[in-house]
Amino acid sequence: MIATRARWGLLHTTIGWKVLMATSGLVLSGWVLLHMLGNLLVFAGPATMNGYAAALQGGPLLWLQRAVTLGAAAVHVTGAAVLTRRARRARSARYRRRLRPRASTASSRSMRWGGVATGLFVLYHVAHIYGPLHARHVPGDVHHNLVAGLADPVVGALYALAAIVLGLHLHHGTWSLARTLGHDGRFEVGVRRLSAGFTAVVTIGFLAPCVAAMAGWV
Repeated sequence: MIATRARWGLLHTTIGWKVLMATSGLVLSGWVLLHMLGNLLVFAGPATMNGYAAALQGGPLLWLQRAVTLGAAAVHVTGAAVLTRRARRARSARYRRRLRPRASTASSRSMRWGGVATGLFVLYHVAHIYGPLHARHVPGDVHHNLVAGLADPVVGALYALAAIVLGLHLHHGTWSLARTLGHDGRFEVGVRRLSAGFTAVVTIGFLAPCVAAMAGWV
């Protein structure tokens, strides 16, 4: 009973919320990687990509995956809001002048606005890829919808920008979640390289279909 109360009590602490943020971030990072790999099937042609999409839609795991992803996203957004509010309460007065960043990186300084921008883009992406904002949408033809959508210079550029913003978010986020979940700094160089490598793969993987569609290569 005491152990149970301690675990629930942890959820009301900043450390508890950071653990929830890290865990949900790990789940979302895995989903992003799988989504990126699915997008790369555009280079395999319509039959392969549409066949994969049809198998995914007809499989039993789709709604489970959606439930887990939405749950992780809800926890991540809530955790970000809670931690941001607590950070602002901890500093009741603003600095008189803006401090010059020293140890921080561009990716760490962009975490909050980058997360908000990514969330807004996801809403746009869902509305675009499923039809309402896609002028040339064809139900069931995932390959066509992706290529035709990204071939529009404005849409393609927006997707490319979103991939870069997501990359910045992942770069600091994956390193940060490793620290939160137990990395004590003994393998700092390796963790940073792993984070940078993962970020590069995901970012390039999302950028490739954008560039290919706008250039007419697919």
